[in-house]
Amino acid sequence: MGTVDSAEAAGRARAIRCWSTEDVEPHNALSYWRESICDSMLELEIEAAAGSGFSARLEQCQLGPVTLNFLGATSQQVTRSRGAIARSDKTEFHLLYLAAGEFQLDCLGRSTQVYSGDSVLIDSSEPHSARCPQPTRCVILQLPRDWLRAWVLDPQSLVGRVLRAQNGWPAALAAVISALRPGELDTLALPGGVVAEQIAALLTLSAGWPRPPVSRRDDLYRRLLRVLQDRYHEAGLSPTEVATELGISPRYLHYLFASNATTFGRQLTRARLGRARDLLSERRFSGMSIGEIASCCGFAEASHFARCFRECYGSAPAAYRAGLGRQGTNIAH
Repeated sequence: MGTVDSAEAAGRARAIRCWSTEDVEPHNALSYWRESICDSMLELEIEAAAGSGFSARLEQCQLGPVTLNFLGATSQQVTRSRGAIARSDKTEFHLLYLAAGEFQLDCLGRSTQVYSGDSVLIDSSEPHSARCPQPTRCVILQLPRDWLRAWVLDPQSLVGRVLRAQNGWPAALAAVISALRPGELDTLALPGGVVAEQIAALLTLSAGWPRPPVSRRDDLYRRLLRVLQDRYHEAGLSPTEVATELGISPRYLHYLFASNATTFGRQLTRARLGRARDLLSERRFSGMSIGEIASCCGFAEASHFARCFRECYGSAPAAYRAGLGRQGTNIAH
């Protein structure tokens, strides 16, 4: 039994990447931290007062398509300048939840104070800075741009707006994020991708305003994508069935996909592959065979699933799962 427990513990450790200034000499702490953050998360310019005894720690892991960063640091100033943006190819959104401390956020020409319990959405493609006069602890969720837009119609309208956690949906959003622990994600009752979607849904509800008006065509297309997300597991799902559910003709369905430079089959396969990747990434499902995962995700044949997965992610499903298992804890020294 001890051997099994040790193996499980090692598996959890392999899922977490960690960087800490405790691993370097104090006089190298700030430069080490700058390099670590730029390599692991985002190109940033970081400053700290001379002789301040700077220290920081970052733990990073995956929650489905979202990268979680559990970060704690002493007093610092962090800047995402236009120069840093030009040097980086990352254009994702960051949802920051402040667990402890406070800081001043300068973003899109506005200056706002962020307090413990607050959440704020930041666009990595826009300049911003944060002045942290005291130690802070936060959780930063790296949200893929296209993925977030499937939940939030206009995420840019939320950027820089602080969501206060006193009550309502922002409180629910804060409660979910604050409950996440880097060493406990494998014990969640739901797959990481599903939990990530719940967070995106709570972010949408926390916005506190009605959904912006959209054209009927755009609204139908969003509903089409939602149906595919809800019914991806049905192996025989056809355009006619989906069109009937939405009260449109199959011909108009195909027109909507073509207007967005895609097809019904491509988007359905994308939904299925995304779910399959979640299952392959979750250790709780390590007992499922590749064929069982293919079937759960709506693929009629395991060989077809394997071919599609390889084309999308660059490796066969079994190799993808094995690669995750071989990843060691990445602690720089």
